[in-house]
Amino acid sequence: MTTLFILIFFALSPLELEQAGKLPEAGAAWEEEGNLSGQIRVMGRLIEEAIYSGDGRRAAVLSLELQSICRDEDLKNFWDARIAWISGLSSYASEKLNAMSPDDPWLFHRAHGLAALFRDDAETAVEELTLSIASASTSRKAFWSAIDLCSAYLALGKYEHALYLSRLIHTHFPGDALGDVMYGLCLQVTGQFAESSGVLASVDSTNTTAGLLARSIMEGFEQ
Repeated sequence: MTTLFILIFFALSPLELEQAGKLPEAGAAWEEEGNLSGQIRVMGRLIEEAIYSGDGRRAAVLSLELQSICRDEDLKNFWDARIAWISGLSSYASEKLNAMSPDDPWLFHRAHGLAALFRDDAETAVEELTLSIASASTSRKAFWSAIDLCSAYLALGKYEHALYLSRLIHTHFPGDALGDVMYGLCLQVTGQFAESSGVLASVDSTNTTAGLLARSIMEGFEQ
């Protein structure tokens, strides 16, 4: 009831809600309009965020829901492999991702980049994820590949590269909670603790996934 009142009062469009990171509300609004592509895009973002937070069960449930309205076997295999990885099956996940050969070059290079990252080959991961960004057909696809590339840079010990890229993400996707979390993490790793705390503390609290990640990072560095 409260959410409905807010939507009516501010008269936000589904796209404005999506851009503001209000994903459940955006998904409901797209559904109300009968806009299938909007629903699919929002559900994809929710799945990605669940995977990044390590919530494999939620990611799997959302993936099944998405398959009921849009069957995309390549994306399903991609998400299933990453869910396996957060469940501790790193070798299986890497093999499954490396075996993927989707038509979309963005997904091909992203899958192969994450496969390399999961087998601790950060150099190859950087190469593949850089190609994935270059192949992205939308800004959101480039966003996900850039988040992954930050992780590859961190794994490779190229902290300044990760910080620079995360700052670009933070600048070009203002208010994106997951982007803010990555920027805050990279600031922490490079020793900029005060600025990092400010960024992480300002992460949108209504985004449960990003909020948990932000608190986890801050608590980890406080120990």
